[in-house]
Amino acid sequence: MEKNEKTVGSEEDMLINETVQDISQIKGFAKVVTLQTDKIYIEIQDSINGISLVEKEMEKMGFSFRFSSPLSPTDLIPLSLRIASLLAIKKVFHLEDHQIKEIGRLATRSSFFTKLTLRYLVSLKKMAREIPRHWQRHYTVGTMDPGELHEGEHFFIVRLRNFMTHPLYCIYLSGYIVGVVELIGTFPNLTIQETKCQYSGDEYHEFRVSWE
Repeated sequence: MEKNEKTVGSEEDMLINETVQDISQIKGFAKVVTLQTDKIYIEIQDSINGISLVEKEMEKMGFSFRFSSPLSPTDLIPLSLRIASLLAIKKVFHLEDHQIKEIGRLATRSSFFTKLTLRYLVSLKKMAREIPRHWQRHYTVGTMDPGELHEGEHFFIVRLRNFMTHPLYCIYLSGYIVGVVELIGTFPNLTIQETKCQYSGDEYHEFRVSWE
C-alpha cells in the first residue's frame, strides 16, 4: 500500500512539475480583474475553504498569491498567474469543460470593471468593431481581429492571434465570448465552437458563435 501511495504521489508531482514548466513559459500580462472574477466564482461554490484550497494549489505550481491582496482591477499581473488560478480551480472543484466555460461567462456579469468596459457594446455590429480594443484593455499579448459578422445567417466569427497560453484558457474564452454576446441582447439557442486553435497547429484561434 505504501509503495502504491508513493507511486501515486510521484505521478502527481511529475504532473505538477510539467504544468509549472509549461505555464512558466507564458509571456505577457493580464489585468487583475481577470483574476478577481475567479474569486467570485470560488465564493459562490459550496465550499468553506475554497479560496484557501485554490491558493494552496497555486502554490504547488510555484505561484504564491492571495485573492485578498489589495490590488486594483486595472493593475497588471503575469498571465501565467492568471492561468495558474484557472488550473487550480479546475483541480479543486473537479470541473468539466462546460463548467470552465461557465466561469468565463460569469466573468462578464460579476465584475463592475468588465461591465463598464462593455457598456458601449449595444449591438453585434458595434461589438464586432470594438472587440479588438476590448481585448487590449485586458491583455498585453495577443491581438483580436474585428468580428466577422454574418447577421443574416445568424453567426459571427472571432479570431484571436498570437496567444499561446494553455488549452484550458480557450475553453474559458469561449464562455467569455458567449457572455459578451448575451449582454447585448437575447439570442435563441446561442452556441459557440472553437473551429481553429493554435494548439492544434492552426495559425490562430477562431471561435464561431451562432444562434437560431
